[in-house]
Amino acid sequence: MGTVSALVRRLLTAALLVGAFVTVGAAPAQAACACSGPQSTLLQRIKAADAVFTGTVTAVSRPDGTAPMASPSGGLGATEQAIEHEVTAETVYRGRVDTPEQTVTTTPRNRATCGLGQLATDRRYVFMVQAGGAAAEPVWTDNGCSGTRVATAALVTQVEDVLGKGEPATPPPPPPAAVLTDVDTSEPTPLSRAVAPGLALVLVGLLGLVLVGRLGSRRG
Repeated sequence: MGTVSALVRRLLTAALLVGAFVTVGAAPAQAACACSGPQSTLLQRIKAADAVFTGTVTAVSRPDGTAPMASPSGGLGATEQAIEHEVTAETVYRGRVDTPEQTVTTTPRNRATCGLGQLATDRRYVFMVQAGGAAAEPVWTDNGCSGTRVATAALVTQVEDVLGKGEPATPPPPPPAAVLTDVDTSEPTPLSRAVAPGLALVLVGLLGLVLVGRLGSRRG
């Protein structure tokens, strides 16, 4: 009987240890990324975005000017700063994207916050972003839930089905060149000088008449 009781105690102890191990091992696991709000489907993300455009990432940096550091797992750690991407925009479907040069900021890759992390340079994306920064130079942001993803043909077709074919992101035309005209800076001609040539002609005419009159009287 004592042997059976000891065996039962050992089994219970082993079960408790296994349960504790499973509980401790499960604690560090993060919840799956879940974007809240009206952005669960692609259609809803397109409609919720302040701007939608295609573009290619040309450069990546952090706000402090240093290059982002990848974590050993291949992504960016949750403590890393937001990442700025210089983007050459191509086709604009929505939003005020007046020039090809745009800036898109993403958050570090984190399963709990849905961050996108660092986007790949020289890769084309469909940017579904929210407006931020100064009005004169908007900085577009994607917190991981906006919908930015690689620009596949299927995705571009879906966007065009909702927003149309879009417009090219062309720079505004340069202002017209100023036409310079010469300004006469010389002093105005005095009245006496302006009248002198005419007066001289009148005097010559009078003298001529006098001479003709005298010649006529002599002949008479």
